[in-house]
Amino acid sequence: MRSLRADPSEEPAVAPEPASLSPREREILVLIGDGLTNREIGKKLYLSEKTVKNHISRLLAKLGVQRRVQAAVLASQLERPGPGERPGH
Repeated sequence: MRSLRADPSEEPAVAPEPASLSPREREILVLIGDGLTNREIGKKLYLSEKTVKNHISRLLAKLGVQRRVQAAVLASQLERPGPGERPGH
């Protein structure tokens, strides 16, 4: 099976500390984990696609990953908010 990491010598990503992500970044991370595109995330959160891209860029940097799929893997390790709750609340 092929690894998600481009370089096998890279260390695997570790789940981020929730406090290191803003509530909006955490919310977007969950939606990335759900497989939504930037456009779909923007529609769901009433944000422009450019704003979503900016959030994702900062999110990837904070997580120490280079690819969206790596962030999606980390998203699966986070505690999910309950119905009607926003992440981080």
